[in-house]
Amino acid sequence: MAKKSSTSVKKEASSAAPKAATKKAAPKKKAAAQTAAKTATPKKKASAPKAAAPKKAATAAPKKKAAPLKLTDKQTELLKKVKDSGATGYTSSIKMEERTLEALKDKKLLKRGAKNKDTKQHPYTLTKTGEKHSSTPTTSA
Repeated sequence: MAKKSSTSVKKEASSAAPKAATKKAAPKKKAAAQTAAKTATPKKKASAPKAAAPKKAATAAPKKKAAPLKLTDKQTELLKKVKDSGATGYTSSIKMEERTLEALKDKKLLKRGAKNKDTKQHPYTLTKTGEKHSSTPTTSA
C-alpha cells in the first residue's frame, strides 16, 4: 500500500506545477499587449521621416568626372613599350622600370599577369584606360 500513496503524491505535485505556470503566463501576455500598444504609436511617427529621406537623395548633384591622369615622360614611354609588346605582355629586368610599372598598375593603366616560372617575373599588359592614355599625344610643359 505504500506504493499507492507515493504515486498519488507525485500526481498532486505534478498537477500543482502547471497551475502555477499558467498563472504566471497570463500576466506576461497582458504586459506584452500593453507594451505592444505603447510601441504602436511611435512606429507611425518613425515611418514619416523615412519617406522624406529619399527625396533628399534624388535632388543630390550629379557626380563629377575624375581629373585626367598626369603621366611623366618616362611613364608614357613605358606605356608605349607595353603596348608594342602585345598580348604576351611586357617584362622588365631593370628595377627602375619595375617601379614605374607598379606605379602605372596602381593608376589602373596596366594589369599584372601571372608570374612566369622560368624568368620569375610578371608580364604587364595594358588596360582599356591604358590604351586611351598611350594613344593620346602628350604636351610637355
